[in-house]
Amino acid sequence: MMTSRFAKTKRPYPFDAARALIFAAIPLSMATHVLAQPRSGIATEGESTPCSLPNPTIRNKELKDISAEALIGLRDFGSLSLDAAPMQLSPDGRIVALQLRRADPVTNRYCSALVLIPTAGHSDPRVVDDAGEIERASFDKYGVVGIPLGIPKPPLIRWDPTGRSLAYVKQVGGKAEIWIVHSDGSNPHMLFRSDVDVEAMEWSRTSDALIFRNRPGLVAARQEIAREGLNGYRYDERFWPLGSNRPLPSDQVPAFLQTVDIGSAAVRMATPQEQERLAPTGSARPVGTRAYAKIDGNHAAWSIADDPTKFRQPARLHARIGSVTYDCASAECQNVTDVWWFGETLLIFATREGATDERTGLYAWSPGRGSPRRIMLTNDALFGCGPAGKRLICARETSLRPRHIISIKVDTGAADTIFEPNPEFAQYRLGTVQRLIWKNSFGIESFGDLVLPAGRQAKGPLPLVIVQYESRGFLRGGTADEYPIQLLAARGFAVLSFNKPKAFALHGPAVTYDEYLQANQKGWIDRRSILSALETIIDRLAHDGIVDPRRVAITGQSDGATTATFALIHSEKFAAAALSTCCEDPSMMIGNGEGYQKWYESFGYPSAGDPAKDFWSQSSLAMHAMKRPVPILIQASEEEYRMALNTYEVLRASKWPIEMYIFPSEGHVKFQPAHRLAVYRRVVDWLRRIFIEPMINGSFVPPATPPRPRKLLDG
Repeated sequence: MMTSRFAKTKRPYPFDAARALIFAAIPLSMATHVLAQPRSGIATEGESTPCSLPNPTIRNKELKDISAEALIGLRDFGSLSLDAAPMQLSPDGRIVALQLRRADPVTNRYCSALVLIPTAGHSDPRVVDDAGEIERASFDKYGVVGIPLGIPKPPLIRWDPTGRSLAYVKQVGGKAEIWIVHSDGSNPHMLFRSDVDVEAMEWSRTSDALIFRNRPGLVAARQEIAREGLNGYRYDERFWPLGSNRPLPSDQVPAFLQTVDIGSAAVRMATPQEQERLAPTGSARPVGTRAYAKIDGNHAAWSIADDPTKFRQPARLHARIGSVTYDCASAECQNVTDVWWFGETLLIFATREGATDERTGLYAWSPGRGSPRRIMLTNDALFGCGPAGKRLICARETSLRPRHIISIKVDTGAADTIFEPNPEFAQYRLGTVQRLIWKNSFGIESFGDLVLPAGRQAKGPLPLVIVQYESRGFLRGGTADEYPIQLLAARGFAVLSFNKPKAFALHGPAVTYDEYLQANQKGWIDRRSILSALETIIDRLAHDGIVDPRRVAITGQSDGATTATFALIHSEKFAAAALSTCCEDPSMMIGNGEGYQKWYESFGYPSAGDPAKDFWSQSSLAMHAMKRPVPILIQASEEEYRMALNTYEVLRASKWPIEMYIFPSEGHVKFQPAHRLAVYRRVVDWLRRIFIEPMINGSFVPPATPPRPRKLLDG
């Protein structure tokens, strides 16, 4: 019976009997499927708006100053991660498919488009359909489903094994739709509509069906939660107060693997063989591998750590041809992140190199025939790569160039651009970038990118803004994209895009994930290592006459915000702080839900109600209100601002110049284009008011006697 497929919850909830009856009545798909109907054009159903491609020939000869609008309005594709694949390459390597999106602060919406890009470069990219609504991503943790995150939901796009058709998921009106289009861009049509999210999707081996995973029981679970509210919710581990004022569904709601027929659109449960396409269980891929590639049963390559049970250890490359396994002993093979077969004897593989993994390497290796040959080593971020003949097709970001797609010749390393979604960006005058590498007082290496105003001629040291906490790829706005690096440089600041050093726990014996968390937390050693790296580079830049040590601001979101408040407590080098999230103190163990509380307790945080003054005095800024006050700007989301209230009120009562703004319907990361633009504008104006305007009029004073805050003009 179908009901036997639903796992039991960890503990009984109210209305369990009714819940069981509801789950028993759920249809297999809980969705609407339709026979293929061709669309008349690319006009989007629902309210999503199709993006248009840029005209690469339109370019002004004279450079323009960068603006907040130019940065917000960049065309993007893929997730924000530099590790996930942002596009899908056809099996024959001829076509790249991707979901393009662009933010519009005026309408506060995103446009979207499904774009097909020939990799040979002889023909232009084509928009073949809108790509649905751009929605916020969520994640499952702490025993619940659907914790809001805020970043755009990664697109789900899959080529069929023949390369003749493409399947993609569109979000329309809160439902997930599976669509099909031919590789020439013809006949886009909807195959299936689900009332809940489609979490994964793959083609059958014969290209006549799609296997997908969803959780139809979420519909009934959410309806049951709504009914429970009529009598009041029992507060328990289902609550995630940072994202919702009502319980979230349990992660015990089961996922189903189902199959939809391409011809008839009929839906059924996936066979065991079909399930293997989506969730392999008996494959030859070794458990714990980081990279894996095979072309048939006789050719496989993989990278794996010496002890896969340990956390974030380098993964060494291995290959098997027939019955012979080759272990690559060269130094170049010790931190392999991806691998591809080019024929039956040649492997191309990617590495991360440097003490902080700041560089990307590409190598060629013929197993059993000598050492690897370097193709390229670069500070640029290369990711989402796939083979196409004698070339590798990759997404690339440089420090001064947003995401685009390139073709790399594997014999020479020569690279050509095959898709530039933002040709207009070349019109803007950008600051200079210098990669810096240094060691902190623990001997741990860090790196960052120093951005100085374009055309700057030395006229004294500049105020410094530190943007955290990753610095690979395009230098846009730091983690969560709230501190516009180039815009700050254009307004007269030196900006350090700071990549935090490798965690302290990774510089000793190999550890498990739990041991990693506990070792980093012990004595706040990892936070002290990060602060030491910041203080070291500030001293160096001040010694070189580049920055004014009296005018240093630190910014941060999430982990970066924790670093920022820790720095204000333990260092005198910071004269201002701009935060996207705030702040650590004992109240976080009470007000953020049982799952959150238990997770933090697992690696050393005190239990709820434990005053633990010695512990919290290391990270709670509110407990240091008598320190010298510095200006603080908090731009928080509606879902997370309550975490800041204790710190905000205590510091305000102690006459700190602190301001806080709340953005409605936002989560951990700001998503709405109008809000992102407002965040950009406010932080630049605020920092200029504190650091630059007083220097111009001769009224600058150090943080011991800060200027009183005033209202900013938003617009």
